Amino acid sequence: MLAIGACHAQSSVTLFGLIDTGVAHYRVHGKGSQTALASDGLASSRLGFRGQEDLGGGLSAGFWLEGSLAVDNPTSFDLARRSTVSLAGPWGELRLGRDYTPTYLIQSDFSGPWVTNGVGESIVYRGRAILYGSANAGQSSHVRVSNSVGYFLPRDLGGFSGQFQYGLPEAVDGGDAERYLGGRLGYRQGAFRVGAAYSRTLGGPKAPTTRPRDIRSASIGVAYDFGVASVEALYAQDRVQMPLGHKRFEGATVGVTVPVGPGEVRASYGQVAFRYPGDRSRASKIALGYVHHLSKRTALYATVAHVRNRRGAALTVGGDVAGLADHAASGQNFGIRHAF
Repeated sequence: MLAIGACHAQSSVTLFGLIDTGVAHYRVHGKGSQTALASDGLASSRLGFRGQEDLGGGLSAGFWLEGSLAVDNPTSFDLARRSTVSLAGPWGELRLGRDYTPTYLIQSDFSGPWVTNGVGESIVYRGRAILYGSANAGQSSHVRVSNSVGYFLPRDLGGFSGQFQYGLPEAVDGGDAERYLGGRLGYRQGAFRVGAAYSRTLGGPKAPTTRPRDIRSASIGVAYDFGVASVEALYAQDRVQMPLGHKRFEGATVGVTVPVGPGEVRASYGQVAFRYPGDRSRASKIALGYVHHLSKRTALYATVAHVRNRRGAALTVGGDVAGLADHAASGQNFGIRHAF
């Protein structure tokens, strides 16, 4: 990371980023396969700037501007990952801008080693995206929310942590903009940690009929580091009110990370169930991988994953090959990640 001194010694600006790319193979059994140079097999590629100024009296001001990169096809860069300004003190932190949602942060903390990356991607994340209708979950508040006001509890609360967030709709006279409200609470004591989150997203009265009108998401996670291995588990449940009916989703995952020499072995298992009129589909996924740390910033990785679809489900492990109902999907990827 590059630290750049500002106008006086109490301020600083840091340039940071991460580059992750490799080769991936995706297969939908009975349909087709694809081999591609793919970004983000282990972690999401990004470039950002962050800064902090000490205001005295325990107060500090800060900013964070972070955008996504596609290493295999770097045709665009935007600040959609995070763009916030904040004021912090002994009472906590007030943060304004585009930021991660509480529900996603719980999902990220407890859903297993890969979360949203590579062929090992959490099946809960993938299932929620399908439930809401697109890779961005059919609405803007699945992972991040814009126009948000967030409050974070102070860090010295005996192991407790928390976040509360409100996303303004900024609509004019009942337009189609969404309103978001969410929060999370967590506790950490030594090797043990636990967290829970709940959020609600309300669509505007003029939203398209393909968009959700009311989304209620709940997640709870628990983790423990045994030294020889760390274990994470997550349970999630979503209820979605669509203009033409209701949908329900349930998902659970468990992940294990085992240190081995200069690296770590990773494994995860998860399953999801969709419950709404005409759909009782289910799917499960298993993933196994190894990360070899060449240094604190650079790592090589390899992952294999397999999805089993039942009752009409058609989930995949990524790529451009569309899923096929009741047919398995599998994939492998290997690559290199470098942080700076």
